[in-house]
Amino acid sequence: MRDAERLVEQQYAMLLRRDVARLPDLYAPEAFYSMPGLTVRPIELPALLRTWTGAFADLRVDPMGAVRTGGGAAVEVRLTGTHTGTLHSPYGTVAPTGRLVSWEVADVVRARKGRITAWRSYFDWSQLLDALGVQLEGLSRAAQHDALALPV
Repeated sequence: MRDAERLVEQQYAMLLRRDVARLPDLYAPEAFYSMPGLTVRPIELPALLRTWTGAFADLRVDPMGAVRTGGGAAVEVRLTGTHTGTLHSPYGTVAPTGRLVSWEVADVVRARKGRITAWRSYFDWSQLLDALGVQLEGLSRAAQHDALALPV
């Protein structure tokens, strides 16, 4: 098994066990993790993923497919969870809705010498927020904040 695939499986397993404190050990020192609206260093990753498991305490990761690349892997997953905690988004904070939601994510991961060098997570915030009942389509950034009852 290639490094990237093994590391992806390890990170997903650690997330599902809520054992995120050691995630930086999977990353090279110069690595990064990015998602729409945010890029963090490996040392910041545990706090970021705790916000997701805090918002979706029963979060599940269901693999949909994977493609091997030279030095990396691209993985499609479906995340499913009940929104029982505060969700922080680029559009503001979303209070718990109690809704069970699913959204699709594509993770593109690069690895070298047994460590992750880059993890790019792609998903559509509007798909997730729509599933939570937050309607943002066609709204300006200021109106989006108003829809979430947040100050601009």
